[in-house]
Amino acid sequence: MGLWRQLTHGIGVLTGRTHADADIDAELRQYIEEATDAYVASGLPLDEARTRARRDMGNPTAVREQVRDYGWENTLSALMADIRFAVRMLRKTPVFTIVVVFVIAVGSGAVTTIFSAMNAVVLRPLSGVREPARLVALQPLDRQGGVGEQGSFELYTWLKERSSTLGGVAAWGRVSLTIAVDGRGAPALGNMVSANYFEVLGVRPAMGRFFSADEDATPGAHPVVVVSHAFWTTRLHASADAIGRPLQINGHPYVVIGVAPEPFAGVYTGLRPDAWIPLMMQPQLWPRSNLTTASWLWMFGRLRDGTSPQSARTELAALAAARRAERDPRGDAMGSMLATRLTGLPSGEGGVILGFMGMLMGAAALVLLIAAGNVASMLSARYVQRSRELAVRAALGAGRIRLLRQLLTEILALFLLGALGGFLVARVATAVLERLPLPGNVPLVLDLSPDLRVLAFAIGVSLLTGLVFGLAPARQAARRDVISRLRTDSAGSGSRRTIISRTMIIAQLALSLVLLVTAGLFVRALDRARQVDPGFSLDAVTAVSLEPEAWGYDEPKARLFYSSLLDRVERMGGVTAAACTGRVPLTMGSSRQEITTGDGRTAPIDYAAVGPGYFSALQIPLMDGRPFAESDNQSAARVAVVNQTFARRLWPDGSALGRTFEFRGLRTTIVGITRDARYASLQESTPAFAYFPLAQVWQPGQTLLVRSAAPDADVAAAVQRAVLAIDPARPVPRIGTLREATAIVLLPQRVAAWVTAALGALGLVLASAGLYGIMSFSASRRTREIGIRMALGAERASVVRMMVFEG
Repeated sequence: MGLWRQLTHGIGVLTGRTHADADIDAELRQYIEEATDAYVASGLPLDEARTRARRDMGNPTAVREQVRDYGWENTLSALMADIRFAVRMLRKTPVFTIVVVFVIAVGSGAVTTIFSAMNAVVLRPLSGVREPARLVALQPLDRQGGVGEQGSFELYTWLKERSSTLGGVAAWGRVSLTIAVDGRGAPALGNMVSANYFEVLGVRPAMGRFFSADEDATPGAHPVVVVSHAFWTTRLHASADAIGRPLQINGHPYVVIGVAPEPFAGVYTGLRPDAWIPLMMQPQLWPRSNLTTASWLWMFGRLRDGTSPQSARTELAALAAARRAERDPRGDAMGSMLATRLTGLPSGEGGVILGFMGMLMGAAALVLLIAAGNVASMLSARYVQRSRELAVRAALGAGRIRLLRQLLTEILALFLLGALGGFLVARVATAVLERLPLPGNVPLVLDLSPDLRVLAFAIGVSLLTGLVFGLAPARQAARRDVISRLRTDSAGSGSRRTIISRTMIIAQLALSLVLLVTAGLFVRALDRARQVDPGFSLDAVTAVSLEPEAWGYDEPKARLFYSSLLDRVERMGGVTAAACTGRVPLTMGSSRQEITTGDGRTAPIDYAAVGPGYFSALQIPLMDGRPFAESDNQSAARVAVVNQTFARRLWPDGSALGRTFEFRGLRTTIVGITRDARYASLQESTPAFAYFPLAQVWQPGQTLLVRSAAPDADVAAAVQRAVLAIDPARPVPRIGTLREATAIVLLPQRVAAWVTAALGALGLVLASAGLYGIMSFSASRRTREIGIRMALGAERASVVRMMVFEG
């Protein structure tokens, strides 16, 4: 029976029908009866005695409110009553409710959309892994303290054998693949991983199994592959018998042994692998690298239970010191090891991206402030209209705190609905953003959709904003000047409220102007960046990305392929120049190498390997010497063409033409000097840059650049036919214009300009709507004043002019 009473009492609290109400009424009746009896006993008539007893008790409504303030059950009951009343009041004015919720949803949606993107890129933990907070990225430091993201296989095995704070150390590297299913090949993104890669991450297969220890022992002995859930769904048609199915990867036979679970998308945000292959297959899939000593592996580990990240850092520093002590210091450039949280972003990029997102978040927050100020103005006007109602409630005994609590409940209900609307706005906005194409065929796949964390953020920010911006109008409305509010409803009675509302509108317009000026600055910066001379011509050039190594070609076969392709392309109608390059300029890439001059000086340089015709294809002017020729082949003397900065820095007192330096241990002669250009980005300070012949500095992955007077679409179709004519089994290459490929360098400025311009326009619309609302309300409140002015002779035009000037 006790449990039943508690249950019925709880239901009564939630529905507003509690035993407490009946008990309070009974106590009040008993008090009046006892007081009446006392006055009757003193000789007063019954009616007068009852009147005095009621006067002594005071306002029964106020007494009930005071009693209800005690006890959590009564507090909860009062809260539920406030919520029910707030819902009724909002339903009575649907137009006001819809407009306010819409304005809040717009402001909240702007902030929530940016936070959702920030959450997806920076804050969200790796999906599909166990206890992601215990995963740490392991990065070698050089002797100067610089961070290098990648290490060698030898370093990986050395750490795995010696670390005691890490329950496991795994390694992986990226590789370009061409996977053929039923004879049809298509490019794919692959990861070569250590056998314990999935084990350290805590990932379980959706089908089949992951790699075993023996598949991490012998190079080239285990051609097996684990495919992603997306690859299994799209390319293998979600076949139940996918395990054991043969595939052709880079022209070699492989067998599917497992399918990764659907949420798992690797350890780099946005770069979703299609397949994972054992590290020991590197000699077959990436033969130009070295399995043991080359630094091409990313490493990560899992902290043991009870181990702190600081303990791991201390141990890694000690291990690095021991490694230096047991080796020839000149033979090991590693200084120490860094252990940071595995976030899915490259080293150092998290802070940059977070700063950029924070800037956009600040712009979105201004829109939310504008929307909140707009709502505060509308609430202030609404409370002027409800002044008599509030005065009556105060006269009936409702205290200021009681009225304030009721008004804040209504305000928070509006902002809660606005937060839910903002969450829906963010879902739509992020879905649109996910479908926008990235420049330069960037292979990023981002899931920007908001999750529960984003929903909690939207609700928290909206409620906090509602409390901050709703408190002032609510306090003003709840003030206890009952008599004046009941006696007058003149325009002047709301003068202070009008001043507050107009101040808010001025602030909104100022904030929207800040957004528009910021957007203008970004647009101007974008325009100036577009006008920067890159040092070469971007127009009328088609770029074709080619990966013959991913097709299973060895170096001789790849060289023959490029030679045949160039011969076909140069004979096309309208083609004026064609060349291959191992590095496309202005695509955010870098290639750094240290050289030694003839007199023993060392200097860092950036470089690119290019083919004959490169300078003609990009129209890079040659200031001195000659360009590369077909005779600059493997058997010829090593040569280079350098830029003006290279020549000035290393030989400031004379010409660099004919001088020599040592590059990768080989003596190289400078045969030409080109004009300075932009190489990685438009904002970089010009580096010392050298070009080397592709025939002498071989790179299998190349981009074909074709300058032609023909339309871009015709050139792309002709190049595609030329590639398939040489090898019909190859996948269709990625083809676009050079301007499209280099658009990546302006992506941050473009995003900033688009976002701030959109937010600025949105803020201006909201501020203008608020201005219209406050002026309309002011005009309606001044009807009597306007009538008196016109009765005294004011013309219609002068009245309109007065209101317009105020606006």
